[in-house]
Amino acid sequence: MFTGKIKEMKNILIPTDFTVESLQLVEYATLNHPESMLNITLVAGFHLPQSFWGIAHYSEREQVNNQLSEEFNAFRRRLVIEHKSTINNITIKLFTGVTAYAFKNFLEQLEVKDAVVPKDGFLYNSSRSWFDTTVFLRKTVSHVVEVAMERAQKVSERNILVKKPVQAIGFTK
Repeated sequence: MFTGKIKEMKNILIPTDFTVESLQLVEYATLNHPESMLNITLVAGFHLPQSFWGIAHYSEREQVNNQLSEEFNAFRRRLVIEHKSTINNITIKLFTGVTAYAFKNFLEQLEVKDAVVPKDGFLYNSSRSWFDTTVFLRKTVSHVVEVAMERAQKVSERNILVKKPVQAIGFTK
């Protein structure tokens, strides 16, 4: 007969920009909910294509797979293995709406009441098709925990275009 304690199931939403740094939030969630089994959903905002052809050929799976790096997948697998007593699964979903009301409907489908978000700013993706869902999470989720994240480089530095000096080729005095 089973005599172990049954863990409470919890659904937690975590924003992602598909960087290893954003997975720090997953690790925080697992370390701060050791008494629960976690269904973690990583969420990223995606602007749907504007053309009929783009919408007809839209695939959530394809968009997500295009963003995933080997480093991100390896770190995600490592987290699942290290925290197998806490993590039931980690899934990735795209939010394609544009309003807080649409995000609220998105949350109802996922049955989420908890979220872990970065404290010191927002997530970043260089493509214009992607947007940060942190603002929606803060406004619509009932229990939000803000966590300080370590980044390889600051978001503001990522937005600066680095201009290399132009060298004149073939000119001599």
